[in-house]
Amino acid sequence: MGVGEREEGIGKMGENMTRSTESMADTLPIYLFSKTSHPDVRHIPILSTEFFQPYIDFSKYDAIVLTSKQAVPALCRIDVSWKTLPLLTIAEKTAEEARKAGASVMLSGDGYGDSLAEIIINGFADKRWLYPRPEVVASNFGQKVRDAGVSMDEAVVYRTSCNKETAGLILEDNAVLIFTSPFTIQCFLKYYEFKPTQKVVAIGKTTASALPMDVKYRMPEKPNVDASVELAKMIAG
Repeated sequence: MGVGEREEGIGKMGENMTRSTESMADTLPIYLFSKTSHPDVRHIPILSTEFFQPYIDFSKYDAIVLTSKQAVPALCRIDVSWKTLPLLTIAEKTAEEARKAGASVMLSGDGYGDSLAEIIINGFADKRWLYPRPEVVASNFGQKVRDAGVSMDEAVVYRTSCNKETAGLILEDNAVLIFTSPFTIQCFLKYYEFKPTQKVVAIGKTTASALPMDVKYRMPEKPNVDASVELAKMIAG
């Protein structure tokens, strides 16, 4: 397995935070801990991605399942032939990334790995699946599918780590914090600590399960960034 490229994601963080500060002068600041930004909040790119380039014979598979948007640029670095296979994506945002890259999406889940497992087992159990994934995963989705008798190979195509460049940022004590994955919480706890005055939004159940027991949180109705931001804006006032 060869190492491809490393993507820090720090980009225009200072510029984005300054612009957001102006628009949220009369409300609590909102910090989004994620890989990608959102125009309505202050983005903290707390995750760094390192892409791998393993050999994959895409002709062996009938379909690909994507559980993250990061899998799209990872596959593009390996071989363009992945775009000839139909995709099942974890949510519509991942589907959008795949379509931008020129791939065809047959179906999207509701944002949770369990929903993908049910879709595959109940509707596409006869296909040979490829699951390009990160080095560390938050659920046993792939094993659950194989235990049901479905053919699914896994390929580690990227690694997510904590972005050291975000460690020195000063966060306001009175703020709303949005977390988009269990790993964003792990990285937050590596560099910061929760304040009693901070309000927390977890994008979904898996992310919420990674929070310390004494941290109260709220979840949006749909497990995506847009819904999380809307909930955070309502909390911020």
